[in-house]
Amino acid sequence: MGDEEALALVRRWYDIWREDDLSVVDELCTDPYIRHTGMGTERLSLAEYKKKLAQTTRVLKGAVTSIDDFVVDGDKVWSRATSRGVNLDTVDKSVMSWIVVHRIEDGKLAEVWAATVPGVEWER
Repeated sequence: MGDEEALALVRRWYDIWREDDLSVVDELCTDPYIRHTGMGTERLSLAEYKKKLAQTTRVLKGAVTSIDDFVVDGDKVWSRATSRGVNLDTVDKSVMSWIVVHRIEDGKLAEVWAATVPGVEWER
């Protein structure tokens, strides 16, 4: 997979937050999908991952995400991104910055290491 294709795949993953269309998870991710976050490491089936996404996408409903920096290195895409949307818990406009590393396997996202920082803007 070339750099542009890898970046397009990661952009589609970020679009999940804006579109709230979890059906694309089946197209984008391997089964199982491995997540490394501040809450630990999880090996999730696609059904489990979609359930988790459904719970967490409400943090930034209708979010627009910009990828501020990215590096494609072999089978990994490193990205720094900023999401803006409405937090349904507080009904406030929210900003969330991301540092994310996706590992791609056979044209799909197989593993992710993600750190999110709510309320911080790291854009250029």
